[in-house]
Amino acid sequence: QWYQRRVVITAGTLKQGTYIRTLVPHVPTEPDSDHFTVSFVGIASNGNLVIAGKLPSNKGGHHSVIYLYTLNGKLIKRAKLEDETSAMFLEGNRVVLGGTTGSLEIRDTDYINIKHKLRLKTGVVAVSKDPRNQHLFVTTTDGKLLILTATAKPFSKTKK
Repeated sequence: QWYQRRVVITAGTLKQGTYIRTLVPHVPTEPDSDHFTVSFVGIASNGNLVIAGKLPSNKGGHHSVIYLYTLNGKLIKRAKLEDETSAMFLEGNRVVLGGTTGSLEIRDTDYINIKHKLRLKTGVVAVSKDPRNQHLFVTTTDGKLLILTATAKPFSKTKK
């Protein structure tokens, strides 16, 4: 996580070290978008850039947001998050977001729509998955490791 007056995100490939794109997350409708704090950045399998972070709030404090960009730097969608992002994991066409107060969301990487949502009792520290995509591992601030299993139709509907 870093904070600076202008946030610049430079994406490249690890294997060949090839430069891909430089982004300056800026949304003209947000008066303080220059003060965007990046928490997590990732490239999804479909090539979209997923950026989670915080923006200052008009009421003081901040609100958490997630941005989705194309590799060409075009903003696809922006969404406010109910919880500050403390963990992010990208796998295929899904992004898993864990929050400081216990929210756990699985969103698609096409339009960042919520596919599955869960509320935990404590904050999320880290998220990961097993190699066969059958289990999601979640560590929490109270020191527990939760192992969540997929159903027959994994993450197909949003729970309310």
